Amino acid sequence: MTLAQTAPDTLSDMRAANLHLQATIDGLRQSLEAAAVEADRRVTRVQSEEAARIADLTVTIQQMRDQMEMQQQAHDRALQADRAGAQAEIAQLRGSIDALRLTLDGERAASDQARMTMEAEHARERLALQQQIQALRERLDEHVVAHMGQTAA
Repeated sequence: MTLAQTAPDTLSDMRAANLHLQATIDGLRQSLEAAAVEADRRVTRVQSEEAARIADLTVTIQQMRDQMEMQQQAHDRALQADRAGAQAEIAQLRGSIDALRLTLDGERAASDQARMTMEAEHARERLALQQQIQALRERLDEHVVAHMGQTAA
């Protein structure tokens, strides 16, 4: 075997080895590209699932906020209604107290007037009785003097 014969065989072997290496490289490239596509698909799917989960959580949180705001508003309205009711009751009680004070003051004034009227009547009766007693004493004295004058005569 000569060098010229060995060279085509070697060249052919090298070409075959080169083709084999090229096929292996192409296969590995295709495998890597397929793996990259699959990895991108998985990442996209996970991102999509996480985005959906975040959207669900956002909706849930917003619903909870809305519900809490509605509860707070209902609580505020109930508190305002209670305050308004209490203020109305206080106003009514103040009115009742003022009316009772006026009634009491009127009754006191009437009572004071009645007492003063009774004291005045009592003073008049006392004066009248004193005058009657004085008149009776004078009559008694006249009667005693007259009786003594009859007895002395």
